[in-house]
This record gives sequence, C-alpha cells and structure tokens, in this order.
Amino acid sequence: MELGEVIQTTKPAFVVIGKEGQGPIEDSTNWVSELWKTVYQDLDELNEYVDKKDQEADLWGLMSDSKRWLEPWQEQGKYLAGIELAASVQPPDGWQRWEMPAMKYLVVKTDAPNLETMTQKMFEEILPKEQQTLVGAIQEHYLPKFATGEVELYFPVEIL
Repeated sequence: MELGEVIQTTKPAFVVIGKEGQGPIEDSTNWVSELWKTVYQDLDELNEYVDKKDQEADLWGLMSDSKRWLEPWQEQGKYLAGIELAASVQPPDGWQRWEMPAMKYLVVKTDAPNLETMTQKMFEEILPKEQQTLVGAIQEHYLPKFATGEVELYFPVEIL
C-alpha cells in the first residue's frame, strides 16, 4: 500500500501475543511507547513461536476501551503491543493474549506526521462516502518493511 491509500479488506480471526497496558487517553503516548519498548526488549521470548519462513512478522497495536471490549477508547484505554501468532500459541509468563474476531475493515496507510489528519479524514470523508460506521476500536498494524513511523490503521466496519 502507498501512503494515503485506503482499501477494504476482510481479516479472519487472529491472535496477538503481547504486552498489555492501560491508562488515561490524554497520557497514551507515554504509556503506549513504554509497552513497545518492553515488547522489543523481550521479543526473543517468543522466538520459538515465530514461523522462521515468514520474514514479515505482523506487529499489532490493538486497542480497546478499558470497560467495553474492543470499543473505542473513552477516558481509559487498553492497548496490547504485540505480534500476530498461531491461534494455538499460549502466552509465556508476562505476556497477554488477545483474540480478535473476524472483521471487515477499511485500512489506510499513513505515517506519524499525518496520523491525526488521516484519522480525521477517515471519519469525516472516507467512512461516510463508503456508507460505513465504526463497529470497534481502530487497530494499528506494523510491518518490518515500513519506514520509521509508518502504520496501517484498521477501521473495523463489520464483525463477521
């Protein structure tokens, strides 16, 4: 995908094993970045579960409201910084497992400088144009080939 490109996709149910945190949304930059630091520091603990043939590990920043599962953040948010692994994998000590349901998404690739603008564009232009509404929290997807700061934002529009 190119920066700014929007696609519609369906993703089957999947599992992410990662480090979970929770905090106020106004301080999310701090506590979420600490989660990612911990993931990268401890990632070798998951080596036995990573498919060595798969050169592109799917990293996810999954979000949920602290009170309602997979709903957009209100005052307190939950975040899981982690890696997509086989459904059979159980998390080692110190790691959490989130099971994401199969969903249809509108996906946009963006980068850190354009994140807020692109998110606003999705809500104000793209979702209404596609006659879609959000059915859950936006999820972040990262691939190793991405430049620093690049991310795909997954806007869930239908639970399958």
